[in-house]
Amino acid sequence: MAEIRDIWLHAHHMIRSARQIINENLRSLNLSSAEGNILLHLLTQEQEMGQEQLVEQLDISKPAVSRALNSLVAKGYATWLPDPQDRRAHRVRLTEQAQKIGPDIERAYNQIYALAMRGISQKELDDFVKLFGRISENFRCAQAKKITEENYAAQRLG
Repeated sequence: MAEIRDIWLHAHHMIRSARQIINENLRSLNLSSAEGNILLHLLTQEQEMGQEQLVEQLDISKPAVSRALNSLVAKGYATWLPDPQDRRAHRVRLTEQAQKIGPDIERAYNQIYALAMRGISQKELDDFVKLFGRISENFRCAQAKKITEENYAAQRLG
């Protein structure tokens, strides 16, 4: 009988293996998977975005996003812009160079998706996504409840 431990181990291995394959696929572009994830997100979402938005949308720590963005700027794939609403914040915009390699980045990720889908029907994928979505929501609710309880306790002590 499957246990949550089995899901955890498979999910961890799946993410680790996928990251290694993406790193290999992006090596010829001199990009890491962290940089590729940000570029793919910007290419498919918005060409310009605030660093805080990337942190939130990609669920990556602020220091990790900052390191990846600084590297992308140094490599000529992105530029920093002042945020018009917040003088303390910056926005990142993709360069023409990033636009040119966009199809290569998308191809690298499409290869990983195609590899993951081998021998899996669309229904199985839909069921998997639904199940993982429910588990993710359970975790999100538990985190929100914990944060709420911690805030309440802090207010009572303060």
